[in-house]
Amino acid sequence: MGSYEVIVPLICMNYDELKNAIIEMLSGSEVKVDTATLKNDPAKIQNRDDVLTYLIHLGYFGYNEDTEMAFVQNEEIRQELITAVKSSNYDKESKKHQCLIEKYDKN
Repeated sequence: MGSYEVIVPLICMNYDELKNAIIEMLSGSEVKVDTATLKNDPAKIQNRDDVLTYLIHLGYFGYNEDTEMAFVQNEEIRQELITAVKSSNYDKESKKHQCLIEKYDKN
């Protein structure tokens, strides 16, 4: 898995509330993903599902094929994603999401 800097531009795209989906996964939730659209080419990313599918392929998220849900696989990845979300200038006015970031931020 590469540096979190690889995923910051993807998070900044914020397609269809992508950041919110990532924050939800940081809290332990799973997020529905349609993995059928992306052909694993980052140049062709066009929506939230494409970004999430690409991040699944990179190993940042796990994927349950039965439920078609993505999730954060472990604490190491969770910490890397927290850093990436912070680096993407996430809207800090959202108290709910900021609370979730602070809850999982161990730095």
